[in-house]
Amino acid sequence: MESKQTSIMQKEIFEEPAVIKKLTETYITPDGEINIDLPEKISNIVIVASGSSYNCAAIASPLVIEYADIPCDCEYSSEFVLQKKHFVTPDSLYIFVSQSGETSDTLNAIKAIKKEGVKTLCITNAKDSSMWKLCDYQILSDAGEEKSIASTKALCAQIFCSILVILKILSQRGADISGQINTMRRLCTYLERIIMDSDKIKDAAKTVAKYENISILGNKNYYPVAKEGALKMKETCYLNVMAYPFGEFMHGHVAVLNQTSIVIAIIDEENAAFAQRNLEKIRKNYNPKIVCITSVQEVKAGDINIYIKTKRKTKAIFGSLLTLQLIACTMAGILDKNPDSPKGLTKVVKD
Repeated sequence: MESKQTSIMQKEIFEEPAVIKKLTETYITPDGEINIDLPEKISNIVIVASGSSYNCAAIASPLVIEYADIPCDCEYSSEFVLQKKHFVTPDSLYIFVSQSGETSDTLNAIKAIKKEGVKTLCITNAKDSSMWKLCDYQILSDAGEEKSIASTKALCAQIFCSILVILKILSQRGADISGQINTMRRLCTYLERIIMDSDKIKDAAKTVAKYENISILGNKNYYPVAKEGALKMKETCYLNVMAYPFGEFMHGHVAVLNQTSIVIAIIDEENAAFAQRNLEKIRKNYNPKIVCITSVQEVKAGDINIYIKTKRKTKAIFGSLLTLQLIACTMAGILDKNPDSPKGLTKVVKD
């Protein structure tokens, strides 16, 4: 996938399979053990972060509830600091996510909750950062230096590490996680395949770049994936892209489609019937252009349908995220924007 000039952002997206392979080799032992430290007892989890790292938190939170059967919330760091009371038990675990380990709002959140004696864990790309030193437990997301303002490979690494936390909790209970381990080990190859087979993604980017009114729809874990896709397009293309849960979009928000619009829909097996019904209503009432990113081969609800082949939810999350990153990066090239240094944005870079 070539734009006018290869950007740092594109290069870092293409590094994601290698990052995942490295993390797999670091944290999953040959006999299938998860090589991270966690408290033995965890009653509830709260994940706190900002920016793209918050979208990691929002992707991970429902996975914790679904697979680990533990209450889990996610909060923006800036909102967390302003909140006067937090739910804390002796076995609460508060997880803080930051690429740099120096995000000021997140550091303030750690300092605030540590006063209550709670156990803390950080997921960061910066060993020995301020966050690393403040927390009781640490996971190095180890994505290498990320220079582009728009986070891609660092976010991918954060999500992978968040899933490792879930698997560690399950293994500490004696659960059989061999199936999930196999899925994680195959993730690198899966992402490589999406990058190599990117003609549909390039076509989608050319189409989406023609529009200024863009809505991205997803359910559950895929709603924060949609939010992250919208953030990437905002950061790199300066477009006002909005993300919504499928059902909520139909409650008033859908009126934005009275303008010339394009809809990007993320569809998996769990929401396929629901999503297709809503897309039929949307097409009938507003007739926007529709792009579908789907792990269900039978879904042909879009004008462009990008098939990210997998039956595993965790892989589909990474696949849909990678697809949106590639669309945003390609759009920036088409629109003659520099995705690496968006005007007015800065970034703390740590390796």
